[in-house]
Amino acid sequence: MKCNICFSGTEPFARALMLGRYEVAYYRCAGCGFVRTEEPYWLEEAYADAITGSDVGLVRRNLRLAKSTAALVSAFFDRKGRFLDYGGGYGLLVRLLRDAGLDFHHFDRHCQNIFARGFEAHPNDGENFELLTAFELFEHLPDPAAELDSMLRLSRNILFTTTLLPEPAPLPGAWWYYGLEHGQHVSFYSMRSLQRLAERFSLHLCSDGATRHLLTERRIPPLLFRAVSRYKVALLLEALNRRRPLTDDDYRLVSGDGAPEGGR
Repeated sequence: MKCNICFSGTEPFARALMLGRYEVAYYRCAGCGFVRTEEPYWLEEAYADAITGSDVGLVRRNLRLAKSTAALVSAFFDRKGRFLDYGGGYGLLVRLLRDAGLDFHHFDRHCQNIFARGFEAHPNDGENFELLTAFELFEHLPDPAAELDSMLRLSRNILFTTTLLPEPAPLPGAWWYYGLEHGQHVSFYSMRSLQRLAERFSLHLCSDGATRHLLTERRIPPLLFRAVSRYKVALLLEALNRRRPLTDDDYRLVSGDGAPEGGR
C-alpha cells in the first residue's frame, strides 16, 4: 500500500478493535510518518450519528476556536472577505463567527446545519473564499490529498485542526485520538506528513506544533502564527479589532422582516 500523501511505501503498524467488533489494520508511511487505517468499510455505521456521543467538549472547543479564528483572520487575512467553514457540523462555529462580524458560511456533507441556517455554501457554484476553515476534519479523511485538492478550489488558504502524532507514534489503545469507540478517525498526521502536503500543493505550512495548522499561499512568519494562535493573544486581538456583529442583519435576511421589538 502506497502512502496517499507522499507516495512512499507503508508498513503494517498495528491492529485494533474498532467499534467493538471490527479488527482493523493500521499502516505507517516509512517516508513521512503518516498513519492510516485500512480502507474504512465501517464508516457508514460510524456516521450513523454525525457527531459522536463521546464528544462532550464540542461547545467549549467551538467557543475557543471562534476566538482564535477571528484573531488569525484579523492578523493575516482580509476581514471584509467571505469565509467558509468546511465540514461545519451543526453550524455553531459559523454562528459564533458571524456574531463576531465575519462573513462565514457553512458546508457539511454529513451533518445537519442547525445554528447557521440560511448561510450554507454550495461549492459546486464556483464560489471562492478568502479563507477556508476545516476544524477536526482531516483525521476523518480516508484520502486527505484528494479532499484537500477539492478544498483548494474554494480557497488557497486552509486553516485546520488535527492533533499531531506523538513521537514515537503510539499504538491504538495507547492514544485516545485513534477514536476506536466511534470509528470516525482514520488518518493521523506527523509534522513531516503535513509538510509533504504543503509541498505537494505548492503551499506554505504554519503550525503551532500540536493541533492548529495553516496551509497558505501567503508567506506568514511561523513564529507570528504561533503567537496569534494562542488563546490569550486571541482575546487581546479581539478587544483591539472588534467588528459590528452580523446578528441583526442575519435576522432580517433569514426572517424577511425587521428585528423584533426589544432585540434578541
